[in-house]
Amino acid sequence: MALVAILAAGAIFFFINKSSTTSVETILPIGSASSSGQISTSSLALSSANDDDIPQVTIHGADIAVELSTTTAAIQQGLSGRLSLDPGSGMLFIFPKPAIYRFWMPDMHFPLDMIWINDGAVVDISANVPTTFDPADPTFYRPDKPAQYVLEVNAGFSAAHGIVPGDTVVFSNIPLLP
Repeated sequence: MALVAILAAGAIFFFINKSSTTSVETILPIGSASSSGQISTSSLALSSANDDDIPQVTIHGADIAVELSTTTAAIQQGLSGRLSLDPGSGMLFIFPKPAIYRFWMPDMHFPLDMIWINDGAVVDISANVPTTFDPADPTFYRPDKPAQYVLEVNAGFSAAHGIVPGDTVVFSNIPLLP
């Protein structure tokens, strides 16, 4: 079993390859070719309804302006070190394929909801994730099912907007979505 981890100031992401080989999966920036040279596409619902080109995610009628985290550097930085997040906004982490990615919370100053997304639907929600962090015994947050996208929003956002697993997710103005 191979374990690959990307350590981020605000999160750590693990990919576990459970095959009997020791091949290593790498997280590529969005729009990068895979080892086969192909850029994969998904059957996710895409929309161009937002003319001002601000990336947006819509879930259960809630429109969320998002910052995109698509490169290794952006994934490593995440929301760590920030003092707050504007209401109605979030950060969308985009991975090259669905997996069980694990996040932790060092250097976070505000609690979050993590909305785990795959195939155009919410697959899980880690609600009200606290800012407490013990480096000797860190708490990891992960979905129950594989996810290719993680949307971080202010804690309580999911409950306030009635967002639950199974809800449809629409991405707007998000270029090169795999």
